[in-house]
Amino acid sequence: MPGIIEPMAPGPAGMSAADPNPMKPVHVLVLCLAVTSCQCGTEQVPNPITLRLRNDTSQAIFVDATGGRQGLSVQRRQDQAWSTFVEELGCDCQSCERHCDSACFCPAAAPQAPRVLKVPPGATVERVWTGFVQTLEEVSACGIAPGQSDTCLEADVPPLDETLRLQLCYALAVPGLGPTDGSAPVPGLFPVDSQVCVHQEFITADGEVEIRPPPPSPCSQDTECTAPALCLQQVCTTTCPAHDFRPMGGAWQVRVLEPEEQGVPGFFSRGTGAGGRRLLAGTGTLTSVRYSNGTMTLQLSRAAAPSGEYKATIALSLPPEAAVPLQVGESLAVHVVDASTSAIPENRALALREAGGALLLAADPGQLGAVLGSEETSPFTVSSLPGAVGCEDTPCGKRAFHRTEFRGGTTAVALEPGESEEVVASSATWNVINLSNSSYGSTSCALASQMPYVLVNRRVAQGP
Repeated sequence: MPGIIEPMAPGPAGMSAADPNPMKPVHVLVLCLAVTSCQCGTEQVPNPITLRLRNDTSQAIFVDATGGRQGLSVQRRQDQAWSTFVEELGCDCQSCERHCDSACFCPAAAPQAPRVLKVPPGATVERVWTGFVQTLEEVSACGIAPGQSDTCLEADVPPLDETLRLQLCYALAVPGLGPTDGSAPVPGLFPVDSQVCVHQEFITADGEVEIRPPPPSPCSQDTECTAPALCLQQVCTTTCPAHDFRPMGGAWQVRVLEPEEQGVPGFFSRGTGAGGRRLLAGTGTLTSVRYSNGTMTLQLSRAAAPSGEYKATIALSLPPEAAVPLQVGESLAVHVVDASTSAIPENRALALREAGGALLLAADPGQLGAVLGSEETSPFTVSSLPGAVGCEDTPCGKRAFHRTEFRGGTTAVALEPGESEEVVASSATWNVINLSNSSYGSTSCALASQMPYVLVNRRVAQGP
């Protein structure tokens, strides 16, 4: 009835029968027993955290894997600054609990060889932090005169709601690193001076934390990227996407052999060009032309004074599609530029013209840059265009591929490595071939760049 308070049933032991909330928890006072090493309060239990690196960019990154940390470290904020702490004891004798145990000592740690891990695009790397923070404590030294101090490590467990920070440090390239597909760490020295570090805050209650490198910077040319990154597909990247550029060698090369003289010496006039290059020039009648296994061999001769003949043999290897149509009995002018050195022993280029001066063939191995000048390749100029169109990682370093421009009068064509095209210039049809065009930003190898190409006059008359 209203206004009448009915008696309540007796509650469980420890509860007042008049308690309006019988489900309210009881706070139990935990007493500390007076024994050694006893601490008041409940024991701190660490919460292990999964630390995850996810590379969802278009380029590979490299992390220091020497200590198994995979480039990931946990930081705690102290005195308004973030600092990386010790996660695990090297051995139990480093703990403050065993600081004064004279029978406890840590064995000498074996030196670890530096190792680096490649993290390809789309790859994920994880490790687990146990949740302990090993804090360096200054304590009184054991067995030493009063006033002396020593240090040890005291284990601490951060509260579940404390904000911590995961740090990822990575590099875009590791000089001297051997081939690696990223499946396991490989020997290598991580370049701390060029590392990039990013951060992600978390709390231990999360149980895991994920960090990602930032996406590559947009670009329109290589100069906008920090070496060794290249501007590919309009972003700065150190990762080389798959390409189908034809490798040099076999039938796909330019190779001009040392010209030989027969008969009376003197078929070639000889001189010295820029950079000490040997220049050989000679004119004669074509007495023989032979095509065999990708090699074209020409034999020329002319009358010598007062008697006899000047004779010469010129042999060069070209792709089959670069063979120039020649006829025995026609007069030809040969110009050879030899830029060979002890380090680059076969770097000869050849320009072949008919008696009237029209260019028939220009073949240039282009080692360390074009060997033929514009006077030898006229009516064309040949140049390497800025901006990479691809790259590959080699034992000599990162090799960048470029386009080559062939310009004849008002006609210009830019070709990627391995491309060829027929063009019309100076009233003639030409087959222009960019065999390759590549360079290294930094390398210890002798062949730092090469730009082999061929210009072939098809000798097909053009209409008005």
